[in-house]
Amino acid sequence: MLTMYSKKNLLAAVVLGLSMSLTSVAPAMASADDVSVQVNVQQNVKGSVNWEKGAEADVEALGVGLPPENMPAARGTALARRAAIVDAYRQLAETIKGVQIDAETSMRDLAIESDIVNTKIKALVQGARIVEEYANDDGSYTVRMAIPLYGVKSVATIAVPEAQKTILPEEAPEISEDYTPAPEVQAEAASYTGVVVDAAGLGLEGIFSPVIYDVNGRAIYGMRNIDKDFAISKGMVEYYNDLQTATVNSRAGANPLVVKAVSVRGGANSVNPVNVVVSVEDGDKILYANEKSGMLENKAVAFVK
Repeated sequence: MLTMYSKKNLLAAVVLGLSMSLTSVAPAMASADDVSVQVNVQQNVKGSVNWEKGAEADVEALGVGLPPENMPAARGTALARRAAIVDAYRQLAETIKGVQIDAETSMRDLAIESDIVNTKIKALVQGARIVEEYANDDGSYTVRMAIPLYGVKSVATIAVPEAQKTILPEEAPEISEDYTPAPEVQAEAASYTGVVVDAAGLGLEGIFSPVIYDVNGRAIYGMRNIDKDFAISKGMVEYYNDLQTATVNSRAGANPLVVKAVSVRGGANSVNPVNVVVSVEDGDKILYANEKSGMLENKAVAFVK
């Protein structure tokens, strides 16, 4: 008589396919529906997005699978590996759908509204690459899989075109009438290579279309600056975990204008901490420097989280 645990493992074995080869199972063998298949997993480890890796950023997920009971070692390892791959697919799909496009919209929102977007996400997940895999001492198997955030066959290829459809670009901001740049700003404005906004400690989260606001709500940098091809290949900003790295080794260049964020905010109807807020003076300083250097048009912007 089968126990509950035995039935569970028997069901998992049937789902995962008892007829597959004992040698190896390539991820490409999984069907597009496998991301929703119930598999025999050891634990539910959620995926993550490594925004801080710049153009090399990716979405990662860790899948863990268990072998069925009373199964020869080689066979059990193959089935556990298959279960881990399917689990990683499922978690990648969930992680991608949780990514914010802008302050108001997530990939999940787009997937719910559009069957085409949902199909593209499934196809993207099926193209995930295995970056690490290993058998565990307890017989389980672990697979780490990743999908690029930017570039060809990336999350951005879905997110950025959708963002351009749904987000209206802000009006071009003007420098405050009473703003007078400090002498050092006047001297260096034309030589600034980019801007670094230090939002460390404010809980800033990564996003595909971030905005720099000032405290009066003026959009200093945002969707009006977006270039679809650039945003897909490299993103609208680079994210860093520390100020030193951002000022030395970022797209903001060798001589960036560094300003301190006073807060983070969402959009008009959200509180998601994805946009940075600077003082009115620093907003004017950025706009003045951009007039002289064109740094915003070059997307030479970095955020410190």
